[in-house]
Amino acid sequence: MAGPKYTYEQIRHQAQENALAYLLAAVVFFKQQARSPQQFFAFVGKTLLPEWQHLKGHGPRVVIETLGLHIVSLGATLVAMEGDDELAYATFAHLPPSDRLKFLGLSRDEADAIWDIYAPIAASLNLTYTWSRQQDEVTFKLARAKLPRK
Repeated sequence: MAGPKYTYEQIRHQAQENALAYLLAAVVFFKQQARSPQQFFAFVGKTLLPEWQHLKGHGPRVVIETLGLHIVSLGATLVAMEGDDELAYATFAHLPPSDRLKFLGLSRDEADAIWDIYAPIAASLNLTYTWSRQQDEVTFKLARAKLPRK
């Protein structure tokens, strides 16, 4: 008996849903343990460093484009992206979706812990990393790290 045939679009959509669900499930786990998930996401970022090392030596614009692909692959909508070899920004909307947060019993502030994944990655690429949220939009900023003066 042959199983169902899934389209590429069905598989892509389900993979996107699963990836975000796993990240948010980790937040739920730490919330239920009365622990902060930030350490876990920093650990995940450090674990993923080898995947990003091909970007070493590239400027913020190239790295923000790769980070953007990761964020969009979780279901976000790219609102804006700009930058150069010194500073780059990318803004995304609808991530995580409010219906998903409600289903998992998470606030947006709690769910935003997932963005800590990128801090150790940026640091390993000699970039400073910050992110901020305004309502339904998250903005990521990467800048060349300034070397300490001797």
